[in-house]
Amino acid sequence: MKNVAFKSVLLLSIIVLSSFAVKDSFVGVKKILGEWDYSIPDAPYEYQKGVLVLKKVDGDLAGEMVIGGQGTALEDVTFEKNELKAMMNVQGETVRFKLNFTKKTFEGVVSYSQGTLDMSGSKK
Repeated sequence: MKNVAFKSVLLLSIIVLSSFAVKDSFVGVKKILGEWDYSIPDAPYEYQKGVLVLKKVDGDLAGEMVIGGQGTALEDVTFEKNELKAMMNVQGETVRFKLNFTKKTFEGVVSYSQGTLDMSGSKK
């Protein structure tokens, strides 16, 4: 009887602790949610400035790049240890982002078939 009670308590403990882990995994993401003005100085003119929008959709991190008033969804968006990774399609070209965030700014690189470009931004 003690063995069954012990297993029940152990299982309940695991379930409760895992629910905290899931909740905590989004806590770090909250600080980057919102709109960020960005700059990619060496990109073609029309892509040099815009807005990076990060939001929570159905419990997951999602985002889009707003360039010239038009939004393009980011794909495979992940955020871990202050680093955002994502990708998007720009005129048939896969573009990958690797950005490091602080409280009010970020910096990193954008990679595509022709190389990498520096990218930086600040919270709106």
